[in-house]
Amino acid sequence: MPSLPPTSISRPSRPLRPPIDRLVPPVPGEIHSFRFPAYLKRRLDNGLTVYTARLPGVPLVSVELVIPAGAQHDPPGRGGLGTLTASLLDEGTQGKNALEIAAYVEELGGYLATGADWDEGYLATGLLAQHRRQGLSLLAEVLTSPIFPEREIERLRRQRLAEILRRSYDPSSQADDRLTREIYRGTVYASSLLGDEASVSSLTKDEIESFYRSHYAASGSALIAVGDLDPEALLDEVEALFGGVAGWAPPPSPEIRPAPLPGINVHIVDRPGAAQTELRLGHVGVSRKDPDFIPLAVMNALLGGKFTSRINLNLRERHGYTYGASTRFVGRLGPGPFLAGAAVATESTGAAVREILSELARIRDEPVGEDELADTRSYLMGVFPYTVQTIGDLAKRLEILAVYGLPDDYYDGYVARMEAVTREDVQRVAQGHLDPDHLAVVAVGPAEVLEPQLAGLGTLQVWSRSEPAPAGG
Repeated sequence: MPSLPPTSISRPSRPLRPPIDRLVPPVPGEIHSFRFPAYLKRRLDNGLTVYTARLPGVPLVSVELVIPAGAQHDPPGRGGLGTLTASLLDEGTQGKNALEIAAYVEELGGYLATGADWDEGYLATGLLAQHRRQGLSLLAEVLTSPIFPEREIERLRRQRLAEILRRSYDPSSQADDRLTREIYRGTVYASSLLGDEASVSSLTKDEIESFYRSHYAASGSALIAVGDLDPEALLDEVEALFGGVAGWAPPPSPEIRPAPLPGINVHIVDRPGAAQTELRLGHVGVSRKDPDFIPLAVMNALLGGKFTSRINLNLRERHGYTYGASTRFVGRLGPGPFLAGAAVATESTGAAVREILSELARIRDEPVGEDELADTRSYLMGVFPYTVQTIGDLAKRLEILAVYGLPDDYYDGYVARMEAVTREDVQRVAQGHLDPDHLAVVAVGPAEVLEPQLAGLGTLQVWSRSEPAPAGG
């Protein structure tokens, strides 16, 4: 059979694209305006405030109860009481044991979580929108009828003691814990959220039940529901399920006023032979409710809150001391800490400390450039809408409004207020809230190498890993 001639296929010609110049950044696209999603807010007769917002498109809901039952209420010497109480809420109710609760949540295809931080205790569930009523009902049951079984108390106690032991060997945790102990000495913030070995070992069921009865009430609490839901229908369901929850007023938040540091206090936690040192610097900062919090966010981003910040470019790019360095103001009901941190090469620790102190002094004493400030504002304004995309994102923002008592329209003007921050604002808040002359420095690494480097900065103390912390409370 004769062979066939090859088939010729003609293709339409396409215009050649010009080569891409990878040295030139792409032209920015159109900037879209941002509007915070609408939500409803209603306060029930018993004092429970309900926030609810509809985000259609995905058939899911997120529901969270936040209660003024945070670890800031731990009595002196009883660290870990608030967080242990919260962790036990879903370990058994008058109607279900822990395994039955877990099995029920699994049948719904969702999750149930309880816990606490410094400012709040919380109960949260996420599940399909069609199971919303069952999820709300389960939250109501867990909130109102926990039984705190002795067996579960002991199980969680053992887990917590194991975690406390693990943290005592982890250099990053050692640095964080030592810093907060020093800057909050004499207050509840000096303790760990988990407590310590002595307090956790001795907490009793009576103490746990007493903490629950004192703090887990409707008044001052908030229920936040976000997802594919009808807000008005959700409010009716919450009224039916939670309207009868006891509404007594919870104890007021404690006043937390740590003594100011007399100067620069240097603390070395000895870790012989370590090639890398965990470094922390910090002092007491501001409450999340502080009116300066937005200009502080801009100032901090410029200083150490983004990859191109001054401190990261200094320590990482210019000197090669670390893979990354950062700063932040931690928002709490009380004055949260200002923190600077990095993991640095041990032989460079002293130089890294001095560079951080220099950057703190520079942003406080010298006005920032207009271009640097504009780039920082643009970054923050561009990133913010990405933090309000999912039901969890929006729930977190509503939680911040509820816990810190911020105005209902706080996020409506958030981007505009950030855009309005000036050079003068940055220097004002830096001068008012940064104090490089009165802070704690913590270095977890080999003392014999670190002492000569850090000598002369201020008062210096060396700790072994096993030495006890100063008591809080």
